[in-house]
Order: sequence, then structure tokens, then C-alpha cells
Amino acid sequence: MKTKIWVLTTLALFIAAIGFATESPKMNIVSNEYDKILVSFESETACPVELTISNEDGVIMHYWKSESPKKTVNQLLNLSQLDRGTYNVVLNYGGTSINRELSITRNEVKVGPPVKLTEPYFCFKNDKLNVSFLNVANKKVFLNVYKDGEHYNGFTLGKDMDIQKCIDFSMAGKGNYEIVLTDYFKEHYYSVNK
Repeated sequence: MKTKIWVLTTLALFIAAIGFATESPKMNIVSNEYDKILVSFESETACPVELTISNEDGVIMHYWKSESPKKTVNQLLNLSQLDRGTYNVVLNYGGTSINRELSITRNEVKVGPPVKLTEPYFCFKNDKLNVSFLNVANKKVFLNVYKDGEHYNGFTLGKDMDIQKCIDFSMAGKGNYEIVLTDYFKEHYYSVNK
């Protein structure tokens, strides 16, 4: 029965991915000057959009969220307050994100190729946390559990393309748990209240 549920979940994720692939939303970053960039997003269907720029340590340097679903977004961003280095630009729309690396040097801004990612699927039911993740990078994926802010447990989920894991919470005490799934590109968060 569990295998059947996992197969159906995986099939649903692939069907959703195919649906997004046919729509092919686009994010483009153009460097106008050495300290400014234009971030453009275009999609056939309107959806909530979030734009985040973070440094190599994961510190958020810029965050913007649309107040209503959007088909297009054009934002001119001033980077003069950012130090030289590498940054990650993430545009989230629906359950998918487009990631691009941004490298700031003394006189220019270099933009890496777009990487499209699907957000992980989390489901907590009957003291079990089911996690399903499409690991596009084929790099190691980690899952850490924090209880009331303290590290509780950690797992290495591997580097397979299709990752599925069931974590038993039956022995865990009551409290608030934060689940952090870390892949090559970013961290994904989920909360469990037991």
C-alpha cells in the first residue's frame, strides 16, 4: 500500500513538472550598469511571485513578494550596497523556482545560466513525515530536524534524482519541529506541530 502511494505521488509530481515545462516561464537578468540589474519574469498564467537575493552564507540581501498573482514582473535593482562576491537570485512562482548565480566584481556583474527547480513535497500524517524531492542537481541532499530551535536529528537523503523518505515521529515528544531540506541550490522549510 505504501509503495502504491509513493508511486502515485511521484507520478503526480512528474505530471505537474510536465505541465510547468509546457508553460515554460522565463526569468532574465540583464546588467544595465556595473551596479544595477533588471530582473524580468514572464509566464502564461498569473501566479504569486517572490524574488530573493541571498549571499553565499544564505543571508537574504533583498526580498520582494507580489501582492497579487502576476504574469510579468520587471524590477530594476540597485546593487551598489552589495559587496563583491557571489549571490543567488531565486524567483519562486507556485511550487517552482528559477535560480541564477550572480557574480559581482569591481566593474561588472556576471549572470549564470537559469536552473529550474521543483519545491519538495512534505506531508505529515499519523506521526510520519513523508518527503518527496526531485533532485535536479544530483548532488547530496540533507534533511535536518530542529525541535523548538535546537537541532534534534539529521539525515543524508542521498543524491538520487528521485528522493523519497518517510521519517517516523512516533517516538518524538510534543513540540514544534522545523524541517530543513538542503539541496545544492538552497534550503527548503516545513513546520510540524506535534
